[in-house]
Amino acid sequence: MVATDPPANGTIAQAAANLQIYKPQSMQNMDWNATESEWCYARSKQSDHFILFWGKGYGNNNPSSTNVDSKYRVDIDDLLAKAESFYNLNVNTLKFITVGNGTSKLDKYKLMIFLYYEDGWRATGSGYDDTIGALWVSPQTCQPVGSTIGHEIGHSFQYQVSGDLGTSHGFRWGFGGNGAGGNAFWEQTAQWQAFISYPNEFFSSWFDPYLDNYQKHLIHEDYRYANYMIHQYWAQKRGITVIGKIWQASQTYEDPIQVYQRLYGLSVSQLNDELYDASSKFVTWDIDNIRTLGVSKIGAHHYKMNLMNDGAFQPDPSFCPQTTGYNVMPLEVPAAGTIVTAAFQGLPNASGYNQVDASIAGWRYGFVALSTNGTRSYSTMFTSASGNATFTIPANCSRLWFVVTGAPTQYHPHAWDDNNANDEQWPYKVKFQNTSLPGYNNQAPKDAAFTYDLEVKRSTTAYDYATAEIDIAKLASAFQLPKQDITSKIGADIKFYALEPNNNLNATTTANGYGHWFDATGYVVGYSSANSRVFCEFDAQNFKLSAGQYPNRVNIGDKYTMKQALVYTLASGNKVTATFTVNLTIK
Repeated sequence: MVATDPPANGTIAQAAANLQIYKPQSMQNMDWNATESEWCYARSKQSDHFILFWGKGYGNNNPSSTNVDSKYRVDIDDLLAKAESFYNLNVNTLKFITVGNGTSKLDKYKLMIFLYYEDGWRATGSGYDDTIGALWVSPQTCQPVGSTIGHEIGHSFQYQVSGDLGTSHGFRWGFGGNGAGGNAFWEQTAQWQAFISYPNEFFSSWFDPYLDNYQKHLIHEDYRYANYMIHQYWAQKRGITVIGKIWQASQTYEDPIQVYQRLYGLSVSQLNDELYDASSKFVTWDIDNIRTLGVSKIGAHHYKMNLMNDGAFQPDPSFCPQTTGYNVMPLEVPAAGTIVTAAFQGLPNASGYNQVDASIAGWRYGFVALSTNGTRSYSTMFTSASGNATFTIPANCSRLWFVVTGAPTQYHPHAWDDNNANDEQWPYKVKFQNTSLPGYNNQAPKDAAFTYDLEVKRSTTAYDYATAEIDIAKLASAFQLPKQDITSKIGADIKFYALEPNNNLNATTTANGYGHWFDATGYVVGYSSANSRVFCEFDAQNFKLSAGQYPNRVNIGDKYTMKQALVYTLASGNKVTATFTVNLTIK
């Protein structure tokens, strides 16, 4: 119902005159005109499309006031301003909701924000009574206001779709048959909605879980916060309003891939072709709006391929492509003009993998190349369950990959059941000619050098850091060891060091794991040293470097160089060194 008009005061004078405040059914017995209530107009502020209530614990203080303890203090003007920018994004750019013609309840009511006076993390977006979107947050999630609030307002707009069109739309169901189970697409989409406003986050906090799970179904629960790349592909192919269209067009119990397929008249074969195209683009992030952002993440895809007795490679059962999932494996780059061949064989129901209906088995596969000038080259897409894929190496080729997607002839939605043992898997084996996975070509090991230029924003309180993805193909080729063998040998045949300016190899780690704190000149120091300025840590599982700052000890414009090394002692006693140089700039 519509709430009683609040008393006139300065707090609400700025409110849009034509929008009302909806009072949820659960609050009908709460007097919003009484300050004794948990939520009241006296503790509220409005913008054009939102009303913000703050909790009773704030007393007579505005949450922005310096009288409020810093852990509860929130800049509510900034919160409302950011909320309006997210409203503009979701209404005018993404077009989740159509306003202005009387079809949306947003033409009548303001969206609602409830700020709790509490410790801890609260960030939830949904709505009330199939009528109006809302979000419930704690101070911690608004310090400062950023992608978390963008994400939750994204949920509010997702909820608003069914609020406006009815609950047979808007994915208010699970995908396990007859609406059973959870719905990962809510989180996937909210991340994408948020990152449109904060594009630098596409490759930051949730990127590693994507790399750990991209072989799985596109709507898999295991990486629901990380799998927003398909949204970018669809937006490039169909226009940025495509995601809103999918939400609005959804019909009871459909999953988003089924909706997309129906909207654009795609057969299962055409859908599989398109998903292979998407996967091949993801190898180098060759997608509008993230192509530049993703440059440093090219080659970051994890892979787990096992060498078989016949010389073919087979995906580990833990990393086998599921329906709509994909594998990416780096390959050695031969001379330009060389024809490389992949002899492919599908292996549905192979031992050790999840059992499936082999009669619908299918795959898509091919090569992707990157040239020194950034040009991408794509091979023909191959579809045979047993056959050869070929590709001629282009001029100036610097990187090469092989891509495989799970592409059965029938599409089955994925149920969120927290049970990966029943997921559809599509194993295969592939044997290469004129190329191979790095570390398997029996050449002489050789030294290699890696250089990364990173930036972090100065902080007085946080150990902020930036990451660099190590080119595993280059490292494996240098050591002539497959990726998994490098990891297993670190600490034994492969030692990790800091390389100091006097060329001393310092084996004493002073940061987390394989990591060091450095002084301003590049020498190793302890964390507690008054001279510690920056750190660099090596992740031996995921092959990346994290370089960051000691808070309040660096200044904007400072530049630091840190060097570390992996030294591999061969059976002959000879040593091969991979040197990592990180140039860190404070901005």
